[in-house]
Amino acid sequence: MYPWQLDSVHPLIIHFPIALLSVSVLFDFLSVVFRKESLSHAGWWCLLVGVISALTGVISGFSSDILFGHMENPFPIFETHGSTQLLATVVFTGLLIWRWTNKCQIPSESLKYIYIAIGSLATGCLFYGAHLGAQLASRF
Repeated sequence: MYPWQLDSVHPLIIHFPIALLSVSVLFDFLSVVFRKESLSHAGWWCLLVGVISALTGVISGFSSDILFGHMENPFPIFETHGSTQLLATVVFTGLLIWRWTNKCQIPSESLKYIYIAIGSLATGCLFYGAHLGAQLASRF
């Protein structure tokens, strides 16, 4: 009935949040290092669009899970693709809220290093979860 299969839609969607969220952390890091406001703005927009696309990826992931069924047992978190990606999405959403309440700016002085560290850890979690997803789909 549809020109696509349910399991082929999710891999098409998830590459956007992986790229956008990781690049948002890179732009924020470079903004702190080089003290460039334009890099901070780029980081903000990548974070905003990345979180929106990550939420879309989570929705498509739940629909794709009908075929794989791995979220029936989501623990331990770092052994399940869906749980790892949900954790990364929640952390990036928290960073988005933090920046939103800070008028879209990176937090000030000492907090900016904590912000960058959290973003870096979330990016590592995102990449690891993507690796688990590739294994799950036998694409790796």
